[in-house]
Amino acid sequence: DGRSKTVGGKAGMNFLSAKLQLEGPVMDKTQWLINARKLIFNKTLTRFFDRDTPVDFYDGFVKITNQSDEDSRFGLQGFFSGDDLKNNNPANPDYSWRTYAIGTIASGLIEERLLVHLVAYQNFFEGKRISKDPSNVSPSSTRVKETGVKTEATYYMDNQDLFFFGFEFSFPSFEYKLRNTYGIDRRLADALAETWIWARYQTNVGFWKVDGGLHMDVGSMFVRGFDLSLLQPRLNMSVVLMSDWKIKASYGRFTQNIITVNNEDDVISIFDAWIPVPNELDVEKADHYVGGIEGNILPTLSASLQAYYKHFGSIVTYNRDKTDALDPDYINSKGDAYGAEVLLRYGVPLVDIYTAYTLGQTRINARGFQYPPRYDRRHTLHLMTVFHPMKSLDLTLRWEFGSGFPFTQTMGYYDRLVLDNVFDGEFVDETGDPYTRLGEKNAARLPVYHKLDFSVVYRFSVVGLRGTLGGHIINVYDRKNLFYFDRSTGRQINMLSFFPSVTLNLEY
Repeated sequence: DGRSKTVGGKAGMNFLSAKLQLEGPVMDKTQWLINARKLIFNKTLTRFFDRDTPVDFYDGFVKITNQSDEDSRFGLQGFFSGDDLKNNNPANPDYSWRTYAIGTIASGLIEERLLVHLVAYQNFFEGKRISKDPSNVSPSSTRVKETGVKTEATYYMDNQDLFFFGFEFSFPSFEYKLRNTYGIDRRLADALAETWIWARYQTNVGFWKVDGGLHMDVGSMFVRGFDLSLLQPRLNMSVVLMSDWKIKASYGRFTQNIITVNNEDDVISIFDAWIPVPNELDVEKADHYVGGIEGNILPTLSASLQAYYKHFGSIVTYNRDKTDALDPDYINSKGDAYGAEVLLRYGVPLVDIYTAYTLGQTRINARGFQYPPRYDRRHTLHLMTVFHPMKSLDLTLRWEFGSGFPFTQTMGYYDRLVLDNVFDGEFVDETGDPYTRLGEKNAARLPVYHKLDFSVVYRFSVVGLRGTLGGHIINVYDRKNLFYFDRSTGRQINMLSFFPSVTLNLEY
């Protein structure tokens, strides 16, 4: 919320970017906070790697909060960000992403036991693929703008139970511009009126703490008609055992009215467009089941184990059987995702060690055709060790590993005859256009991802300033992790390779 007594600030800089935060009081019981970050040394990567690295980014956050008395609170906040990827090669497109969000927050006790929290907001997102050679890559853009209001209320019962209820109205609008395979520019625009209401009750049943309720997607019921599957039950249960061990279980049904579209034949997608689910299809629905246990094995060793299963009763996919212009572009499919996560933490004064491992699998069933989606990652492992050789000095090692994502292999190429002019065409000399022959959908896996990062941070205080001085190395052993691959040209771009940096942060 910002400092309430004095003006303060934080500033930081490294080999790439700089960030600044200022905060303080405006008047009695009112505080402000401003935070901003910007890439300023955009030539650093280019000079270090001796090749073009055309990236740029910025973001900022502003917040004003007023605590008028003990029972009420009011605030304004805003966020904005931008990211750019500009290629010097005229054959490669540029990319641009912009986001902003503004909101008003008010909360307070309107009765002795009724706490109300109100949010009014507007957000905006735009992504562009800017083509410098339309014959190679077509231009495209996606835009989402949403205005809404959300109210949550909590009622405190005599027996210390809690009753939650609320609603949300939002009005998202969408615009998707593209150039189709015939070279014709298309503009797809649509809007939604989403309405959500919910109620939950939290109580104790024996040793169990139970939180259960019902959410309703009222907006979809008006558009698609009443469907029991649009009722979204939620249930969370937990119990504390001896020695501080806790068992948790939860179930929830969730729906979604918005999807992303992209070229599924891309090995790795950079640009995704947002559209609402077509009215003739069911909204996307998923049932989540989660169970877990956590606690201390030793005073210095804690563990958490969770298992999950997610059933997609409805998920929107491309219609792979489309053969006619009248056939639908999208169909409702089904899917399943399941897995387990393990987290271990060991801590003593000299060292902290964190280990997190996830095993997961996801399958899509599109009218009998089954395949793993592009983000189905089987194994994920994170290891982090933080040494504290001195009170003011930390040394951190972090290793990440992820098995490969699925992709569809290129099996070969052939020249497809165009036959543009049936009457005057010279078919004998026509060579056609090169066409890619693909293999079984997502049957292969991309290379595994892994890298090691190292940092050392020293904390100090001088002349009333607190600060940290740090040295960092990203990708210590220079692993070539795949970022992007162009199937048509074979061009490959890797993620950030070995890169050292120094960071200085000051706070007053």
